[in-house]
Amino acid sequence: MPVITLMSPDPSPGRPALARIAKAVTGLLGIPAEHCWVLWQRLDADSAHRPEWPVGSVGPHAPIGFVTCKETYPRESVERLLRLLRDELSALLAVPADEVYLVVRRAVPGELLVRGDVWQADPPSLGRTGS
Repeated sequence: MPVITLMSPDPSPGRPALARIAKAVTGLLGIPAEHCWVLWQRLDADSAHRPEWPVGSVGPHAPIGFVTCKETYPRESVERLLRLLRDELSALLAVPADEVYLVVRRAVPGELLVRGDVWQADPPSLGRTGS
């Protein structure tokens, strides 16, 4: 159930590109395609400060991103996910991989509304993969 929010002063690369990112993520995690959302927020010059985004500079600019996922994903899966996103974004946006900034926010049982109900925990049969 990753929700990926990407922010940049650049316009969105478009729905097909964001869908490509979601497909790569769900493939890596082995979850259904509808269990990943990718959101793009365009920031204006007065809404952000990042040294790699000088005011008035022409992009492409590497995005800042937040990945929200269930706490049940193992650390190794999250590390692979972060590297995959870095590489996908770098290639897709033609930006330096070392300028892509991503952070994970973990959703804990009882604090996530998903598919109409408050998530309490994954059943033991799902192990630690999450969805």
